[in-house]
This record gives sequence, C-alpha cells and structure tokens, in this order.
Amino acid sequence: MELPDCVLELGDQLQKGDAIAPDPDLFEAYEVFSAEVSNIFVKPWLAVDHASRLAVDGDYFRADVGPRSVVIVRESEDQIHALRNACLHAGYRVCEEESGRTNRLFCQYHAWYYALDGRLTEPNLRPDIKDRSRYRLPRYAMKIDRGLILIDPSAVAPEPPPAGPVDLGAIPADLGERKVSRRQRHKATVNWKPLRQHLLNAPELVFGGGGCETVVELGALSFVAVNDDEAALVRMIPRYPGQTELDVVHLPAPGREGQASSTDNIAEMLREEGDDIADAPLSRDFYDWYWSKMAPPAEAAD
Repeated sequence: MELPDCVLELGDQLQKGDAIAPDPDLFEAYEVFSAEVSNIFVKPWLAVDHASRLAVDGDYFRADVGPRSVVIVRESEDQIHALRNACLHAGYRVCEEESGRTNRLFCQYHAWYYALDGRLTEPNLRPDIKDRSRYRLPRYAMKIDRGLILIDPSAVAPEPPPAGPVDLGAIPADLGERKVSRRQRHKATVNWKPLRQHLLNAPELVFGGGGCETVVELGALSFVAVNDDEAALVRMIPRYPGQTELDVVHLPAPGREGQASSTDNIAEMLREEGDDIADAPLSRDFYDWYWSKMAPPAEAAD
C-alpha cells in the first residue's frame, strides 16, 4: 500500500539528516495506523503468551494484532494451532471470548462450526456445501520455544507455513518449565510508538522498578525482560492510533514464585505519566528503526 504523506515526510527528513519534526498525523491518523498494521504489526515475530496458557486439550485464547485477530487453540499436546479468527462465510469472529475451553469453534453470525484444527464441520444454512474438506480457517506459522508461543502473522495458509528461525538470545532456557505468577492487562490512551520507546528505555518497570538485566525483543510488539531469576513477557496490543493495551506475563524461576515482584509500576506509570509519555519526543534511533520497517525496500536499503 502507498505510504501516507506524513510517513514519507519523516523518511525524507531522516535521509537528509534534518531535524525530525513529525506531523501530528503520525500519531493520530488512521491511515498511518493502517500502514503500520501492514508494515510492522503483522511481521514476524510475535510472542503472544506462555505455553502454560494451553494446559488442557480444548484450551484457547485470542490474540489481536491491530484490527486482525488470531485464535490459538490446543487440539492435543502436540497439535496447537494458530488460526485466523474470521469465519469463512462472512468474516465474523469464530472466537469472541478472550480465552476458555471448548471442543469446537462457533461463528454466531451464521452458525458455522469448526473443528479445533480449523476444518469446517457444520455450515448451517449452506446445505449445498458437500465437500467440507476444502474449507478450513487459514493457519499461521507458529512455534513454541522456551515456553513462548510465537506466531508469524505474515505467514498464513490453509496448511500452516513452516516457521522460520527466531533468535531468543538471553531468554532463560528453563522458561517453559516456569509457572506464571501473574498475568496483567493494562490499557493506555497512548499511541503505541511513544509507549514502546518508554518501555524499552525503562524495562525495569515490569519488575516494580528493581532493575532489569537484559531485554530480548521479539518482533516489534513483544519482548522478554529478564532480571536476576525473574522474567516477564510484555506484548503490546495497538487497538487504535490513540489506544494501546499491554499484556504482562510474569515468570519467576521455579521455587521463587512467592518472591516475584508484586508492585504494579506499569499501571502507576500509565496513570501518572500517560500524558507525558504521549507528548515525549521520540529519539532519532527510534525513527531510524521505524522508517526501516515502513520504507519501501529500495529506500530502506539506502
């Protein structure tokens, strides 16, 4: 898609070495947000949760990426699927709940039923559909590594595309054996860009401000922070240009669950500093990163 003028103007300023003077539309316009969905949000990788979220057959949860939605469901221990959360008939969601347990997926709009692997089983009101094997919810490339459920929102097909490599860096090797001590969702009336910069500049907030040893970024919208024996998965969920949600999953080392930080500094930060974060200027490094994702390939290479 063609980039909005304010994004092209930003790229021009960066390439000329000029001072950065972003147009307010960069943070407020829906056309910019739409371009970010295509160029940033749906690119690999995205860590959506910890594998313990899918402990029993039939467990599922929904992960939204901008206006798009994915349902991750466990059919069996070795069969976990990341499905496009949109009915094949009219595009209505087959999974409205945030999470739960079921033996099939159901679209309320026209009562189409799907098996947990996305196969159409009962196309109510369409008895003419005889060969249902041709109808399947598209599946995303995904993998589970070190306990992290990772999806590639850019790769989707009737059969799940092969999952490419992902660099997990310093993420603890035992993360898959850990138990979730807390899972929180925060809502912020802030554009995702200044919020992302703020969190990566102060990742210790997820540990109550007690320090942070390292951060491993997983795509543009998720990262794992590590401090001593505690780890936390942070996932950003941009809803609209001026609204962003955060999921934080705390994963202390085995035997130290009771010692995990309990201070909710992110909620306090958003409550007390939300306006300041929204108004804070973004660094040139951030804009360089942003333009590398948004720019047409030839310009990004320059």
